[in-house]
Amino acid sequence: MTSRKRQPRCDIAVLVDVETGSDGTRGFRPDAGSMESAVLECLRAQHHRVEIVPFDPGIDATIGRLRELDPRLVFNLTEWLDGDRRLDAAIAGVLEALKLRYTGTGPVGMHLARDKALSKAIVASLGVAVPRHVILDGHGMRTGTLAYPLIVKPQFGDGSDEIGRNSLVRTPGELARRAKAVRRRVRAPLLVEEYVPGRDLFVGLLGNKPRVLAPLELVVGKPGAGAPSIATSRIKTNAAYRAKWKIGYRTARLSVGVLRAVEKASARIFHALQLRDYARLDYRLTPDNELVFLEANPNPDLSPHTFGQNRCFAGVAYSDLIGGIVDAAMKRRVD
Repeated sequence: MTSRKRQPRCDIAVLVDVETGSDGTRGFRPDAGSMESAVLECLRAQHHRVEIVPFDPGIDATIGRLRELDPRLVFNLTEWLDGDRRLDAAIAGVLEALKLRYTGTGPVGMHLARDKALSKAIVASLGVAVPRHVILDGHGMRTGTLAYPLIVKPQFGDGSDEIGRNSLVRTPGELARRAKAVRRRVRAPLLVEEYVPGRDLFVGLLGNKPRVLAPLELVVGKPGAGAPSIATSRIKTNAAYRAKWKIGYRTARLSVGVLRAVEKASARIFHALQLRDYARLDYRLTPDNELVFLEANPNPDLSPHTFGQNRCFAGVAYSDLIGGIVDAAMKRRVD
């Protein structure tokens, strides 16, 4: 009787949300053109054995597969569990319990960054400006001394989730209508914050010192009535809409003083929110050059063309970005 030859230990297991692909004759395959597909292809060009593992909500199958593969590293690309973004911390917790080395932020940092109110409180304690804000829990509409216009968003949303043109409200009536609309779709508290006029800046961070990359700026090339004044989900997902308003991204043209402020604030925020390996911070820069922190994304989109052609993270080649994330995670001790 011949025994089946044992496969070599898996170098990297790419953990993804089950919704990002489908099962085929050769197992799970990520959707063509997806972020997951791009990361998988890049890793397979750099490492000997790379396997993709969908995170099944039942958990048992995923745990069994990870134990079978015994990977040297898990490249964690998950963003939610059963559609709930607040559970990304739970997925990181599973990896911790299995004592697997994995990329990205751990459970505590995921929780700190996901809670927009908590992260703002921590950042404000560092002396970095944040918008004044309140939490609407339940059906109340008390905004205290906040000054209109205001922006309405889920407290635990990700990026531009539930952020559209109607998120910017100018009267109590508009606030009530927007809050009601969002609550129909999201059963969670709402964050209401003062609108900060200025420029949208996006700052990538790589490694664990970390390296603060050149800020990118959102540019609306066709201003006028109806032009977007905030970074909505439509801007990020609708190419036709971006073309209509000539929306794009460029390396921000900033003074030396502002650049130093961005670098200093970003590094401090990265450590204070317990982020790891890579992240993106979103700011507004006011006409008076005050840097205002909006939110932190501990697992930003790693598609090669997130901010335009080959502009995933400013100034870093895609293969170096993915390789840099792997290198940062591999240096971390696993208890």
